[in-house]
Amino acid sequence: MKRQKHTQTTLLSVLTSRYEGNSFTITPQNPVVLGVAAEFSTALTKLQIPVDCTKISVDLSQIEQYDSYLVVLISQLREKKKNTTATFELLGMTPQMEKYVHLLETPLLKTKNRPELPSFLSSYIANVGSISLSLIADFRFFLEFLGEVFSNIFRLIWSPRSIRWKDFPFYFLRAGVNALPIVVLVGFLIGLIIGYQGAMQLHQFGADIFLADLVGISVTRELAPLMTAIIVAGRSGSAFAAEIGTMKVSEELDALSSMGLNVYSFLITPRILAVCLAIPFLVVFSDIAGILGGLITGMTTLDLTMTGYFNEMQIALTFKHIFSGIFKSFFLGFIIAAVGCLRGLQVHGGAESVGRYTTAAVVTGILLTIVVDAIFTLLYQTIGI
Repeated sequence: MKRQKHTQTTLLSVLTSRYEGNSFTITPQNPVVLGVAAEFSTALTKLQIPVDCTKISVDLSQIEQYDSYLVVLISQLREKKKNTTATFELLGMTPQMEKYVHLLETPLLKTKNRPELPSFLSSYIANVGSISLSLIADFRFFLEFLGEVFSNIFRLIWSPRSIRWKDFPFYFLRAGVNALPIVVLVGFLIGLIIGYQGAMQLHQFGADIFLADLVGISVTRELAPLMTAIIVAGRSGSAFAAEIGTMKVSEELDALSSMGLNVYSFLITPRILAVCLAIPFLVVFSDIAGILGGLITGMTTLDLTMTGYFNEMQIALTFKHIFSGIFKSFFLGFIIAAVGCLRGLQVHGGAESVGRYTTAAVVTGILLTIVVDAIFTLLYQTIGI
């Protein structure tokens, strides 16, 4: 008859193990509470489960005082059992203890399945879909916004006092007069650069005098209105979005509505009208600065005289060139101011949303400015302007 193995070990007086036959029994000593967790952890590191045992039992019959650490201890014993093929069972549990352990141990026994990552194609399609829905929502809100703005502007015909005219000079000053230095500087540099680049090519063919044609027409028709609109978008468009967005976050717009004031007539329409009326004047000053920049280039690189430059400019530059740039600048100003106010009304949440929509106001304003400028260019070419 084969002799059965029988060994008993006491680990730090908190844990007793007994190996009899092929059964390994672990007996925790009372109490099993968080206060003696360090001793149990030390005992568990010393506990060695025989490899050839077929059954592991945890005898809890001596436990009278316990807390949530009992569940932790059982979980740690289950972890040590994973290195063997033995079965695991709990013995000596009272009904209250069994209910308590089951309640706390159930979440620990659930298998944590790692969520399956979506494929690149599905992620790409989902991203395209979310962007498309966002664009559709923006377009719908933009149409509603334009309807409110146009209704307020048309109301001025029979009710001039329907908007807050007291704010108009302030916005006109900030969007127009305060932007004049940077607009003139950029216009001058653009004329200087275009003149220098054109002078290098025209001099090869002996057509130095046509530098006036190049600078005058390109600046007045395209470059001055476009660069002025981009500058105004960066200044006024972002300012409108930040101001209105901050007012919405701080619930000032709700307060105005609760007092019976029309937000569009009180805040938005004066801003849009101020930019629309200020930007044509800025374009005129940008035209002058760009022409002077081209003059300096012609006088320094091609030895042109001021008289010859302006005489050729007078021949080449007609009223339709100047008017075409000024006319479309009015619409560019409307787009910039409208987009800035629109993005401000879309702000929701906190300060992070204000910064995000302010950036969106600048990006969207510049993008739409270039699109509208391209449309006007094709339109002018079609009708022969």
